[in-house]
Amino acid sequence: MPTRNRNKNTNSNDKNLANHQDDVAKKSPKISKADCTPVSSSRSGSGKFSKFLTALCYFGLIAGVGFASFYLQQVLSEVDQISLFNGLLLVQVNAMSSSVERLEAAVGRAQADLEDTNRALRKGEVETRRVEEVLQKLQNEILRDLSEGIREVKEAREHDFSSLERTLEERLAELSRSISDSVAEFAEAQGEAQAQLSELRAKMEEHSEPGLLKHELLSITTAMADLHTANEVAEGNMGVLREQIVSVGMELQTRNKEVASLSEEIEAVRSLVQSTAGQLRQEVSAAKFSMQDMSDRVQSLQDGQHQASESFQSFQMELRGELAKVEKRGDDLEVRLKAVEDNTRDQVSSAAEQASRLEALLYKYDSHESVLAAQGQAAEKVKQVLKEELEGLRSSMGELQAHVATLEDTNSRLEATEANTSHSSKPFSSVRENILYS
Repeated sequence: MPTRNRNKNTNSNDKNLANHQDDVAKKSPKISKADCTPVSSSRSGSGKFSKFLTALCYFGLIAGVGFASFYLQQVLSEVDQISLFNGLLLVQVNAMSSSVERLEAAVGRAQADLEDTNRALRKGEVETRRVEEVLQKLQNEILRDLSEGIREVKEAREHDFSSLERTLEERLAELSRSISDSVAEFAEAQGEAQAQLSELRAKMEEHSEPGLLKHELLSITTAMADLHTANEVAEGNMGVLREQIVSVGMELQTRNKEVASLSEEIEAVRSLVQSTAGQLRQEVSAAKFSMQDMSDRVQSLQDGQHQASESFQSFQMELRGELAKVEKRGDDLEVRLKAVEDNTRDQVSSAAEQASRLEALLYKYDSHESVLAAQGQAAEKVKQVLKEELEGLRSSMGELQAHVATLEDTNSRLEATEANTSHSSKPFSSVRENILYS
């Protein structure tokens, strides 16, 4: 539209100039005629020559104006082409800037997600170390309680067999309470961390395809190369007409500045929103990760508690059986000891009576050696009986030693159960190794 208006204005100016020259030419002959009426016919040749010169000047002027208008038309058409090309370049630059902004936003989101993941991993490692310390403390407490219980069992077994079962039950109750308290603590931590783990997984699934970013980056680089070549061609074409499009370039620069300022404001708002969203995602993901770890550890602790309870129940049943056997054997030994004591008392009383009789017979009847010999035989018999009783006592002592051996076997079994409890603590270490490797 502006080129057409310019063409119309130039054509109207040319027409006005030609009309003005025609009017001047018409007036000049009139004036010459008016002035030259008294002049002679000798000057008619010079008047024709002057007319020819004026006509030639008019023709040259018209030709120059036409050539100037044609050249101006060519210049205006080239300016229109350059402006159209600049518009296309501006559109391509805007598209390129938008794609670059999208790429920068994607890269920023990926970096933020990586930073969030690293922070979540560090926090998970801290939680893992803390849980490992708690597990180590719990394991030490369990081992200490078991060792104390076994030591107290040994001491109580030496003094009173009836108090052994009560002590074991108290120790088992304390151990179960401590384990239940630790499980309750881990359950509370699990409730706090469940929501954060799901969000971290969703976030990692959203950014699980970095190949799209690479493809978009390659397309952007190719477009940048094409634009670079196009800009070089445009600079070569605009070398001649650079002075005529300075105003257009200034306007484009102002518009680009406005667009850049708007893009900076939009990028600042996006970065603020992304930072807040990243912080929230980080907190949720860390909580989920710690919750998963807590759930796994609580499950392992529950399994260990179940195994420990089963081993303690089996140990308690075996110990009760051994206690019943020991009590039965003790009762048998007491009965046998009472019988031996009664026999010895009878023999001692009979021996005392025989001695008194022998003394009376010795004082009264020194001559009755035969009777004394008979009494001596009776005494020998009594000695033989006493020897037999002593052999019985020795056999009972052997049985007592056998019972002592059984008690030592029971002690070795208790030590074996203690070793089993120490082996049962290995799942805690395996859980810790699994957590570290995960």
